This record gives sequence, structure tokens and C-alpha cells, in this order.
Amino acid sequence: ARALIPLMQEQGTQEEEAAISLGASGLQTFFRVTLPNIKWGVLYGVLLCNARAMGEFGAVSVVSGHIRGETNTMPLLVEILYNEYQFVAAFAIASLLAMLALITLVAKTILERHLDEGQPRGD
Repeated sequence: ARALIPLMQEQGTQEEEAAISLGASGLQTFFRVTLPNIKWGVLYGVLLCNARAMGEFGAVSVVSGHIRGETNTMPLLVEILYNEYQFVAAFAIASLLAMLALITLVAKTILERHLDEGQPRGD
């Protein structure tokens, strides 16, 4: 929502209203007018959501119940393995999380550049 609301407010409703006045259905308007205009914002929001989900520890630890193999996430698995003195496995999973974090950071930077290209500058 943080990525999409400002983007959609800036674009306005003129294109959607024009599509509806020309006889497009709600789904046609969404898929042919709205979605193409907000696709980079949607990708950015999904990326940020993914980043938060990968690193979430506290809330998941409280709510999940720690059922091994069913409700654990990777950060919780790292904790379990570390507490069981399986340091190599804990380090391997933590390294995978770190690699995914770097990939997410690179993707975020690319998407931010792409989103900034469409923004007018007030210089």
C-alpha cells in the first residue's frame, strides 16, 4: 500500500474513467489500464513484502508454535539449529538468507531507479 497509494493518486482516475465510458468492464479496465500503469509499484511492494517476510523473527516466533517442518521460517530454523549446536547447518541457512537479502537489495535498487525515472524532478 505504501508503494501504490501515492503512485495511483498521482496518476489520477482519468484513464480508468475513459475506459469505462468507452464500454470496458471492470476487469478489462484493471488489466489493460490500471495494472500497466502501476506494475513497477506492485513489483516494488511485493519485493519489500518479501524482504520483510524473509527476516521476520519476533512475531513468527511468538505466533508459530515452533512446529519443526510445519510452521518454521528460515530465521527460526537458524535459531533451532544453533541451539542444537549444529553450527554448520545454521551458518549455511544464515548465509542463504544473507545472499537472498543482497539479491533483494539489488532488485530494490533497480526498481527504485525505474520508478524514479517516471517521476518529474523539481530541480
